[in-house]
Amino acid sequence: MRIRIAFALGCLLLAAPPARGAEPAWYQDWNSIRRAAAGIKTIEASFVQTRTLKILSHPLVSRGIMAYRRPNELRWEYRSPLQTLLVVRAGNLRRLIKHGGVWVADASAKLEAMKIVLGEINLWLDGNFSSSRTFRPELRPAQPGQPARVELHPVDPSLGKIISRIIITFAERPGTVNAIDILEEGEGVTHITFEDAQFDRAIPDEQFEPPR
Repeated sequence: MRIRIAFALGCLLLAAPPARGAEPAWYQDWNSIRRAAAGIKTIEASFVQTRTLKILSHPLVSRGIMAYRRPNELRWEYRSPLQTLLVVRAGNLRRLIKHGGVWVADASAKLEAMKIVLGEINLWLDGNFSSSRTFRPELRPAQPGQPARVELHPVDPSLGKIISRIIITFAERPGTVNAIDILEEGEGVTHITFEDAQFDRAIPDEQFEPPR
C-alpha cells in the first residue's frame, strides 16, 4: 500500500478554495505549507524510483531509503540496482558511489536530473521553496478527480534541456505529498513513490555523515 509520506516538498502555492463550511486545505498558501512542513521534524522511508525512457522497452527501477532531519540534514541512498549515496549536513553535500564494497566520491561531472533534484530537496523539505534559484513554482488547483499539485519549472533555459518540469502531487495529510514526477526533456519520466514512512523518530547523527 502506497504510503503518503511527509516529504513536504512543493511550492508555496494556493489550493482550490475550500467548500463552504469546510476546513481550509493545508496547502492553500505559502504560510500554511510552511507551517505544515515545520510540524514534521524527521522522516524515514523507503522509496521506489521508476524511470521511463522512450528508447527502453522496460522502465528502469531503483530502490532505496531516505532520511531527513530538520532543518537541513538529508540522506538519500540507492540500494539497488546500483549503490549510490547523497548526504547533506551543515550545508555540505557529498555524493558517493560504492565500488568493490567501498564508498568513494562520485566524481562524475555529468549533470543528471536526479542530481539536480537532490540538490534542491532540503529547501523543499523545509517548506522554503521561494529561496530556490533553480525552479519557479506554479499552482495547479484541485479539479474533479485530480488533487492539487505543484509544477516546478526551471529558471535557467539551459536547465530546461535536462528537466522540463517537476510535478508534486499533494495529499490530504498536512505536510505530505502523494507522488513526485520529474519530466525530462526528450520524453523521459522519473516517478518516485514512498513506502513504510516513519515520522518524528530520533535519527542517529551517523545517518547524515559519509561512510568511513
